[in-house]
Amino acid sequence: MCVSVRLYSIRSVSVGNPPGQPGVPVAVKVKGTSVSLKWTAPDSNGGHRIIGYSIKFVIPSFSTDHYATQLVQQATTSYTFSEKLEAKTSYRFAVAAYNKAGEGPWSNFSDPIRTNTGN
Repeated sequence: MCVSVRLYSIRSVSVGNPPGQPGVPVAVKVKGTSVSLKWTAPDSNGGHRIIGYSIKFVIPSFSTDHYATQLVQQATTSYTFSEKLEAKTSYRFAVAAYNKAGEGPWSNFSDPIRTNTGN
């Protein structure tokens, strides 16, 4: 019995890696319950352009396991929270960049940022 075997070449396709860790977000403006944040982009984009950022925010008196996340679907390194935050409340923020390979590591949390009364 003769067995015929065909060998196929399998080509590896690299999808790249998720981006690196962005800088810690800082408040550039606090007006009422609106907070404008800015951060630095990661040193590495993982081989693909950064599509956007996820922003996590927590109230320091709660555990960092209890947080809300805002998805920013643009590669900008700033974002303004308006109408999502409570008056006279302190928040801490962290950001993570993402590309088509996935989400990278989260930044460290910011120092507490306190909102004011109303808008």
